[in-house]
Amino acid sequence: MKRILTILSLAFLISGCEDQLDRAPIDSLINTTAFQSVDDLEAGMVGVYANFNPNNVIEFNSIFTDNAKIGFDNGGQQLNLLNQILDSQNNSGGLWSSRYKTINDANRIIEASDLINPNSNEITRYNYVIGQALAFRAYSHYQLLLYYGEDLLNPGSLGVPYQISVEQDGTPTRLTVGDTKQRIIEDINSAAALIPAGQNNVNFITADFLTFLRANLELVTGGYDQVINLTSDLISKYPLATTEEYLGMFTGDTNTSEVIFSYDNNIAFNRNVANIWIFTGTGGNFVEMGFGLYEALLADDSVRLQVNLAQGEGTDVSNNEFGIGKYPEIGGTYINDVKVMRVSEAYLMRAEAFVRRDQAGGFTNAENDINSIREARGSNLGVASFGSLRDAYEEILNERRLELAFEGTRYIDIKRFRNDLNEGLNRDARDCDGNIPCNIPLNDRRWVFPIPIVETNANPNIQQNPEWIL
Repeated sequence: MKRILTILSLAFLISGCEDQLDRAPIDSLINTTAFQSVDDLEAGMVGVYANFNPNNVIEFNSIFTDNAKIGFDNGGQQLNLLNQILDSQNNSGGLWSSRYKTINDANRIIEASDLINPNSNEITRYNYVIGQALAFRAYSHYQLLLYYGEDLLNPGSLGVPYQISVEQDGTPTRLTVGDTKQRIIEDINSAAALIPAGQNNVNFITADFLTFLRANLELVTGGYDQVINLTSDLISKYPLATTEEYLGMFTGDTNTSEVIFSYDNNIAFNRNVANIWIFTGTGGNFVEMGFGLYEALLADDSVRLQVNLAQGEGTDVSNNEFGIGKYPEIGGTYINDVKVMRVSEAYLMRAEAFVRRDQAGGFTNAENDINSIREARGSNLGVASFGSLRDAYEEILNERRLELAFEGTRYIDIKRFRNDLNEGLNRDARDCDGNIPCNIPLNDRRWVFPIPIVETNANPNIQQNPEWIL
C-alpha cells in the first residue's frame, strides 16, 4: 500500500472536500470535475481507505466490556465507556455516522465510475476500484447490522437502512435483518466478480476479505453450514503464525503470514490505536487491561500474554497496573497496522459453527480447531475437551477472548453467547473500583444499539429499536 502514498495528496484533496460535498447537492457536475480518469477513481478509493476508521469498534469492544479497567493515570478519559453508558445521544452515534460516511464515500466512487470509459489497458484497474468500493459498502453495512440490528437470528426483525446511492437528506426506512443480509451478500458477490484473482496484498481488499466477511455474516445470522465451508477455504490457504511470527505481527508489523486483511496505518491516516488507552505523547495509562483478562492471559501463559500486556513502561504487575501493549510504539510512532481479519479467527468461527450446527456431534471438530490455535501460540491451557454443551461455549468464548483481545470483538462475542450461557457481562469485582459498574444483565437493552437521536429526529421513516422507545 506504500504506492498509495504517491497519490495521497490527490486523495486528501478529494476527501478534504467532504464537508463541502456534504453541504452541496450531489450532481453530475461534482463527479465530472472530481473524477475524470481511472487514476482519479484510484485516488478517490485511497480516500475511502483513509477516511475509514477501525478504531471506534476496537475502542468500544475493549472498554465497554470486561477486558479493561480504569487506569492509574485516568483524569476523566473514557469514563462514559467504562461506566457502560450507551444511549441515543452519546456512544451509539459514532459508529452509525462513521460507517454511513464510509458507505457514502464508497457510493461516490461507484457513481463516479459510470462517468469513466476505461481503455482496454485500464479495465482491470477500473473494475478493481469498483470492487473495493462495493466491498467497503458491504463491510460497513455488516458492522451496522451487527450493532443496530434488533435480532440477527430473526430474519424478520429490524435491520438497518441499506444505502446504495450518495445521500445527503434522504429519509430511508430500515430493512429487515433478512433483507439487509441479502443486500450485503449481493454486494459481496458483485465485488468478487470484479477483484483480480491475483490480488493478494493484505492491505487491500481481496477475494479472501470477502470470504471472511461472508463467514462472519453467516455466523451471526445462523448460516452454520456456510460458515464451515467458507472458513475451511481460508484455513486451507493461510497458516497459523508461529510464536516468532505472532510477535512480529503485533510488535513490529514485520509478519503477515496469517493476516487476511490489515488496515495499513500511517501518519497521514492518523489512526493511533494506542491513544484509546494511553497518553502516547507523555506516557501513562488512563485505561488498563482488566484483572479478569490479565489472569486469563496469565493462565494461558503464551505469546498472547507477551503481546497484550505492555512490556516495560506502563506495566507494574506488583502494583496491579496492567498496560495494554497490543499496539506498541514502532520506530517512534504509534501507527501499527490494524489486523482486521486473521485466520485464527476463521478457526474460531468454524469451531463455533461445528458446535452450533451439530451440538455434541461437533465437539471433536471444534476441539481440534481450538487445539490448533493453542499449539501455535504455545498455550499452557492444555488440550481442549468439552464435557457438555456449556463447556464448549465457554471454551470457545474464552479462546476468542485470549486470541482476539483488543481487536474489536469482545462485546459482540458476549452478546452472541449470552443466551447460551444464561449470563450477561460480568466484570471482575476488582475492575469495578471507583463506582465503575460490574455487570450488564442478560436482557439489558444495551445489547442492541439505539439509533442515534439526530437520525430519528431528522428522519420520520426510521424506526427506533423497540428497547429504546421510551
